[in-house]
Amino acid sequence: MSALGDFIRTQRKNLGLTQTALAIRIGMDDTYVSAVETGKRTPDGEQFLQMISKALELTDALARELTVAARKSQRIFRLPAEISTRKHEVLQALALDKSLSDEDMNALAAIHATWTRSRYVERLELPPISQGGPM
Repeated sequence: MSALGDFIRTQRKNLGLTQTALAIRIGMDDTYVSAVETGKRTPDGEQFLQMISKALELTDALARELTVAARKSQRIFRLPAEISTRKHEVLQALALDKSLSDEDMNALAAIHATWTRSRYVERLELPPISQGGPM
């Protein structure tokens, strides 16, 4: 989930709309609405926000909340589409954490390097697969 997805879902349900009904109102496919609500898609641009604001019949105050939610949900850098929502959330939290020092980042990098080496060693230590033997 994302802040934007949560906001849209809540407002849609408050109006008693299905994802399909909302999709019709904004001229998009219901699978797109579903992807936005679940955080799998993060739409860019003012045009989408204006369309969704109108479709959800938002007051000026709620339209501002929509803008804030959209800003919170923006991806900072491109990640592979298949990355899990949780991984994205963790990476985004790290990227946005202004209190992380270079020392903190070095510690995180060292932890990641240790995990990577550990996985590599585990793969090397697997017993060989027997390919048959003497009969």
